[in-house]
Amino acid sequence: MHEINLYQTHLTEGQWSYINKEFLENDRRKRKYSLQSVFEAILYLLASGCQWRRLPHDYPAWKSVYYYYHKWRQEGRVEHFLEKLVRKIRRKRGQASSPSVGAMDAQSVRWGSRQGDNGYDGNKKVKGVKRNIITDRNGFILARKVCNAGIHDSKMAHDLCGLADDVWEDLRKVLSDRGYRGDVDKDIEKDFGIELEVSNTPNGVKGFLPKPLRWVVERTFAWLDSCRRLARNYEILNESAEEIIDFAAIKFLINKI
Repeated sequence: MHEINLYQTHLTEGQWSYINKEFLENDRRKRKYSLQSVFEAILYLLASGCQWRRLPHDYPAWKSVYYYYHKWRQEGRVEHFLEKLVRKIRRKRGQASSPSVGAMDAQSVRWGSRQGDNGYDGNKKVKGVKRNIITDRNGFILARKVCNAGIHDSKMAHDLCGLADDVWEDLRKVLSDRGYRGDVDKDIEKDFGIELEVSNTPNGVKGFLPKPLRWVVERTFAWLDSCRRLARNYEILNESAEEIIDFAAIKFLINKI
């Protein structure tokens, strides 16, 4: 049997020590499979895009890996750990643990499973789901929500800002593009005290005009796309699709602690 550390998703001793402490709360119970190998198997699935049943035999049985993946989602453990990571790395960079400004955008992704919550985004000509996210100035994910691609961005903005407001105590402004039109900004400010700033092209300016703070969210989508599992949406449940996003963000951030 090959050593698991031959895979690029192998965690260093320091990384696993932090994950075991903050994610698993120093769980030391004896099991058939180590939780480190389970965690690394999920990271491998993300990076390779393979099916659950086709995880390499060097890892635990796929049913065991999926059991913990599902269990951790039900417990809210993955989402909470991502929040801890973001706060830790922000402090490491000399920033406040909670950002005051975020950036919001959506990405339509083609479906890879006919059984999921698939819709059609007529604007982008994509049949599948839509990933809605808010990031901080670093591109770190603060909130995410997956819906079918037929739902307009502005309809998801209120729910997304509500999720961010529940976690990030200092968030007071969210930047977005013109896709978030209508009166949604008034509802968001009334319900959460968050100002939604919709960018507009200045008079006399034609073509694409990038906004540095807002376009960090596009870089985050590029980071997510580097995980082959996220090239399409293979998840039947939107909740599972959201957890895949969380794990992808953790995969990226764990190298920065």
